[in-house]
Amino acid sequence: MSYPWLQPAEEEFAERLVQGRLPHALLLSGPRGTGKKELASQLLAGILCLDSDWPACGNCRSCQLLATGAHPDCRILTFEDHPRTGDLRKELIVDQVRGLISSLNLTNTISRRKAALIYPAEAMNTNAANALLKTLEEPPGETVIILVCSDTARLPATIRSRCQNLTIRQPEPADALDWLQNESGLDEQSARAALQAAAGSPLEALRLHREGATEQYLLLTETLAKLEAGRIGAGSALAALADVEPDRLWSWISLLAAGRLKSGGRPLQQARELSKLQSAADLNRKLVSTPVRKDFLLQDWLIQWARISA
Repeated sequence: MSYPWLQPAEEEFAERLVQGRLPHALLLSGPRGTGKKELASQLLAGILCLDSDWPACGNCRSCQLLATGAHPDCRILTFEDHPRTGDLRKELIVDQVRGLISSLNLTNTISRRKAALIYPAEAMNTNAANALLKTLEEPPGETVIILVCSDTARLPATIRSRCQNLTIRQPEPADALDWLQNESGLDEQSARAALQAAAGSPLEALRLHREGATEQYLLLTETLAKLEAGRIGAGSALAALADVEPDRLWSWISLLAAGRLKSGGRPLQQARELSKLQSAADLNRKLVSTPVRKDFLLQDWLIQWARISA
């Protein structure tokens, strides 16, 4: 599936492909929820297709194998289950990268090129990133490695410098709103709320809507408004938010604090305290998977929010 806001990136890639100017390493970056992974799948098909440059034909042996995930000349590196616990890893490890490199050194089976997708590239740990460097500099044969990344600041500069960039832009708010309403059937007010919860990313907004999470976002904004107005205390606010998934909650809290900062018009001291609260929200999000008491962290944050909003 393609999305209207991806068209500039598609056209840029198609021009490189048709003119034979494909890079060995392509960094596909942009905000979450904008379709980077879907676009990367289209790029892989175009790179490997036997009968067409762009778009891929969808019918040749290469395209059919790629659609089933069994293409011998394509390797996808993403999160895997931990062999002992069975839990999904939260990082890409060096053994995965070494396996990728080994497969890229094999002789082509079907396509004249080899291709690899690393997603999300920023999840590579230090050893994994270091292991990839030489292959990015000198990939074997006609190889294209696509790195998909939502947070380029987390990607080592040594990796970024070895890639050509293809950047996905966030769609204009009006375009995102129109698309979301057409896809979801939401009224304008509900669609706007979903986009706010998704920081403007239309695919993320659609996912939140389908999961019923937009209502939780509205609950958060209403609860904070009551807290600011002095209509409830931090304890009541804590109870109201008890069922909101912690990682999502802290992400939204950080988003709301950042929005307040951007709106301006506040005394310098208040702006500084608001900035500290945003940083605290980001830190608390990282602590979600630790044994720390999440309710204590949230109640303290709510107390500080009420204090600076008074």
